[in-house]
Amino acid sequence: MKKRFFLLFFIMLLAGCTASGEEETARNEVEIPLGSRSLLLTSENLRMERQYQPEGLDALYEDTVYEIDSGSAAVTVTVRKLNNGDRFVMLRLDGKGALKGTIAMKGADDYYLIDWAQEMPEREHNKVTGTDPTKPPVGLFRFTDNHQFMNELVMSHSFSSKTMSELYGNGRESTLRELLSEKNTLTHSKAGVAFDLSAERNEITEQWFLLAEEPLFSETNHLNEWITFQKENYKEVNNWFTVDGPMKKLPWSVEPFTKEGYGRYLGTMIEKEAVDRFFKYKDRYFYNLTVQSAANLWAYRESRDDVIWKTEFTSTWLKQKYDITAPYVDTRHNELIALYLHRIGKELGVPELEAALVDYSDYLLNLISIDNIVPAETGYYPADYYSPQQGKQFIHASLNHALGEANMFIEAYRVTEDKKYLFAARDIRKAIESTGEKWIRPTGDLWYQINRDGTFDGGDYELLTLYDLQRHEKNWKELGGSPSPILQKLIESKEQYLNSK
Repeated sequence: MKKRFFLLFFIMLLAGCTASGEEETARNEVEIPLGSRSLLLTSENLRMERQYQPEGLDALYEDTVYEIDSGSAAVTVTVRKLNNGDRFVMLRLDGKGALKGTIAMKGADDYYLIDWAQEMPEREHNKVTGTDPTKPPVGLFRFTDNHQFMNELVMSHSFSSKTMSELYGNGRESTLRELLSEKNTLTHSKAGVAFDLSAERNEITEQWFLLAEEPLFSETNHLNEWITFQKENYKEVNNWFTVDGPMKKLPWSVEPFTKEGYGRYLGTMIEKEAVDRFFKYKDRYFYNLTVQSAANLWAYRESRDDVIWKTEFTSTWLKQKYDITAPYVDTRHNELIALYLHRIGKELGVPELEAALVDYSDYLLNLISIDNIVPAETGYYPADYYSPQQGKQFIHASLNHALGEANMFIEAYRVTEDKKYLFAARDIRKAIESTGEKWIRPTGDLWYQINRDGTFDGGDYELLTLYDLQRHEKNWKELGGSPSPILQKLIESKEQYLNSK
């Protein structure tokens, strides 16, 4: 009798498990909370696998990651709740499948769309990156109830791509994406906004949006200026946010090669223009992009357990010249990131971000101490790149990198009053002065780089190095230093060259 009872109980238990499993796999909806709103995902055979909150910067944002099984595809949704209540939402459909997303606006009786991507200017072919077809977000939606504000939404296009990678020895890897298509799949009404994602095998399709609890722009002209800026200065903004950070058009000199290569390009992961506009205007949209930028950079660095940011795709130019493959350190990108994160951290009261300046300054001092430099008659130029893989090969130094690093060391000295940073800035300044007018090309323009043997190569940027020179002289004067006749000569020669063009 006991044996029969146990057998009956075991059969009932199995039946219960089977019924529960069938109910779960048959589910075709998953709802993700977004405060007073929600994101409804619909597809066949959706199943929530995992929900977790990775470590971030609690003072600024909190991430919640949802991992959803969709049969032959995997769905990842990251909801980034900012400390002002707004939410960035990034979605990824990885593998063959289709997915519909809906953000319902229950209670809205009216809405309008401000189109951000209409009348796009034609983009000229760039000799370094080719043509970047990615467009700004579709636009900004405002929903109202009886003329009262409810929410605003900034919705992106959807981006389909495939991952490309090149493996090297010792676990090194170059990774990037090849863009396959960009689409506007949005449908909208006063009831809300919906979008469709679809992907084939070995493809990834992504979408992002920003849900705002208050108006994003304090003045109409701030919005109009930003719409224009995004169109005309597309190289300086990010249009494609993913769960792992923004994707940006890469030079053709990448490995593996594709003309449509995109990756996490450190030079634009700092939303420099948006951050500058936040400090100037304080608009909510620019604040949100500032936090988004800090969050993406913080997560990128923390995932590698480092104090610096390493480039994750290989430059064939660096590989051929110095045998360097990804990952490696680009000193100028790290200098820009350190300065901006310090500025953001100081303004918003986030010590972890403030520390980026000193962390990277100390890292660069360590590179200098192991002779990763180009020596001058007096002083030195920090080398532009670093990788343990480079061995005893000496890498060039460019004038703009050296000036940027000298300016960063001056800022680190201002913050800490530790003279080791002042001495480093002085040594770089001495190197420029000792090299002197050799930096001037016969045309009056400046050379781009100096090599370990004292030779020069490359054409200079049109304005970047000039601005760096002017900024350095200003910074040095504010410390009580005297103007440099040599640096003044470089500035004058560059200006005369530009005026003669």
